Parts: sequence; C-alpha cells; structure tokens
Amino acid sequence: MRATARQETKTDGDRTRWSRWRHAALTIPVITTAIVTLMAVMPPGGHFPLVLAAVPAWLVSGLVWLGALLLRGYRRSLWVLAPPLAALVTFALAALDVPMKAAFLVSEPALTRYVESVPGEKRWGESNTRDHVGLFTVGQVLRRDGVTELVMADSGGFLEDCGFAYSPHGGAGLLDFSSVDRLTDRWYAVCIDYD
Repeated sequence: MRATARQETKTDGDRTRWSRWRHAALTIPVITTAIVTLMAVMPPGGHFPLVLAAVPAWLVSGLVWLGALLLRGYRRSLWVLAPPLAALVTFALAALDVPMKAAFLVSEPALTRYVESVPGEKRWGESNTRDHVGLFTVGQVLRRDGVTELVMADSGGFLEDCGFAYSPHGGAGLLDFSSVDRLTDRWYAVCIDYD
C-alpha cells in the first residue's frame, strides 16, 4: 500500500512538472513575437521587414493562446495571463518608443563618432552603404547646411525614409523633415514622407 501511495505521488508530481512545462511552452510563441516586435520598432520609423513579420506572428500567437484556452488545465493556471500581459507590455513599450530610445542611448557615442568622421560639406549617400554603427545599420549619409542625416537601412515604409539627424546648433535646419522627435540637444529622430 505504501508503494502504491508513493507511486501515485510520484506520478502526480511528474504530471504537475509536465503540466508546468507545457503551460510555459504555450507562452513561447508570444515571447518570441514580443522580441521580434521590439526589434522591429527599434530603428526610427520601424524596421519594415520585421514589422511585416510581426503582424502574422501576433495572429499566430493569438490563435495558439485561444486554442490553449480550450485546455481546462491551462484555463485554471496563472499561465493563462502570461500571453496577454506580454502583449500588453510589448505594445506599451512600442507605443512609448522605449526600444528606439534605449538603443539610441547605447549607440549615441558610436553614432557621434561616425557623424564626426563625415568629411566637411561633402554630400554622402550617392551610393547606398551598409555601415553598422552601434545597434543600427546606416543605409545612407547626407550632410547639408550643417545637419548630418543618417538614414537607417530598411526603416520607414514604402514611401518613407527614417533615421537620425545630428544638428550641432540645435533644431535649426530640420525643416525639411516631415517628423522630428528630439532625443538630445544635438540628436533627433527624423522621417521624410514622399507621398
């Protein structure tokens, strides 16, 4: 009788352990999608290919979560709250531009060194470049009227280019951009719409 009780307890413990792992595994699609989404909104204007990947990934993650709700054990566990909370936190961080601002703060010294290496009033950007500067990939460099614009590769949308503008004299000379967000005294996140 004792052996049977021990065996049942061991089986219940294994079932509980397996249940925990299964519930945790059901949150993996949402966590993966959240990471892709945060990476997609890191450059100014968003990383267009990753944004295109994140939309169907959220749909699949939502369907996996809705399918998991059919499992009675999942509905009774606290794991049921993990996917909607992860989605809520992800969308809040993206709406507040936290990934872009955090990546910029980490990359600011490298971006400043890069901009200072641009020769005088020479216009760069006649050909596309793929320079990795900090956490960003610069696709084009333009300098005009003392303002240096770093256009990020694959950022923006179909008719939009986004990046950073370095203006050592403040916001003067930033009138050509359709959107300007001040990051520091000299740095701005900028976008140009072509529509």
